[in-house]
Amino acid sequence: MVKPLKENEIVENLKLLADWLHVKYPGEHFELVVAGGAAMTLEGFKGQTTDIDLLSPRKLPDSLKKGIAHVGRAKKLGAEWLNTSLASMLSTSARSVKLPKYFSEISRTLEVSDNLKIGLISRQALISLKLYAVTPSYRKHTEDLSNLQPSKREITEALRFVMTIDDSVPRKDDLRIVMKELGYDFDEIHHNLAKKSKPLRERRVGSPRHPF
Repeated sequence: MVKPLKENEIVENLKLLADWLHVKYPGEHFELVVAGGAAMTLEGFKGQTTDIDLLSPRKLPDSLKKGIAHVGRAKKLGAEWLNTSLASMLSTSARSVKLPKYFSEISRTLEVSDNLKIGLISRQALISLKLYAVTPSYRKHTEDLSNLQPSKREITEALRFVMTIDDSVPRKDDLRIVMKELGYDFDEIHHNLAKKSKPLRERRVGSPRHPF
């Protein structure tokens, strides 16, 4: 069973990782960009998460892989307590789409140690990724979005992002249900987006979503 991580436990485990890296790989420095539930937990929007999703780097160096595995065994966290599944998903499903600039923005930086720095993704990127992940049959992401309390401007940009990746009818149906629960009219916002944008080229739809 995956062990839920509270804010202090996330920081504690990252410090253990930094300490191990300091001993095994002295002189090396690492920078990670955290997204998903871990970013929400560290920002105070939720009480706990099950893992730490990374937006960057997309591919972990061997030194980090070994350190993650060591801490995972020592703390009984599971092999995927810190992972790049989100980064891999985005590089696959959004490979033909240029990510918005706000995906490179950092809301806050945590200096875990002199060899490990953690950046938390921007609020807009967090909301956009959560909207991309939502589905009526899985409450987690809807609850996360509700905790984030996105403004109409933020949910509009999130919808624009999601539609550039997957504008299939089933996806629209899911979003219509979820956005209504969040207090927004999918059809109104989608219609306004359509009026502002040029006709989009045919794109691949139905991309798999990641449970971040």
